[in-house]
Amino acid sequence: MLITIIKGAPLWVWGLLALLLWVGLRATQQRTASVVPLYLLPLMGFLSVNSVRGLPAGASIFVVFAAAYALGAMAGYWRQGAVIVSKSDGRVTLRGEWLTLVLVMILFWMNFGTTVARFMYPALYGSGGFHTGFAMVAGLAAGALLGRSLRVLRTPST
Repeated sequence: MLITIIKGAPLWVWGLLALLLWVGLRATQQRTASVVPLYLLPLMGFLSVNSVRGLPAGASIFVVFAAAYALGAMAGYWRQGAVIVSKSDGRVTLRGEWLTLVLVMILFWMNFGTTVARFMYPALYGSGGFHTGFAMVAGLAAGALLGRSLRVLRTPST
């Protein structure tokens, strides 16, 4: 079954996974980088919006997603304060941390897993508990990426 899943996924999925692993592992080391990639990282959260939209749960699931997204954004904003060392001239120095890797892996595997569940476990995919759990976890992770970017944006340059 695992081989079927691996072979059934488009090749670009594995390229995306490699890119996200690189981004996440790079974040574990202290680094100075342009702020632009940090501002773009929340775009990955839009993959979750599309996945939530595709759930056969109706529009009410977006209430769950939006609440979790807002909570995740607040938590991400708060947490990013401990990561920022300095910011100047469009660059930011960040402490190494594992949260970036965890968040991008959550979003990747949740979106991948939803596709697998839709085809291999339709009863699970169609259940309300699956929809609610997916919307909550995806919202928290996607929101945290936005909150972290907002914290970098609002941090004054030194």
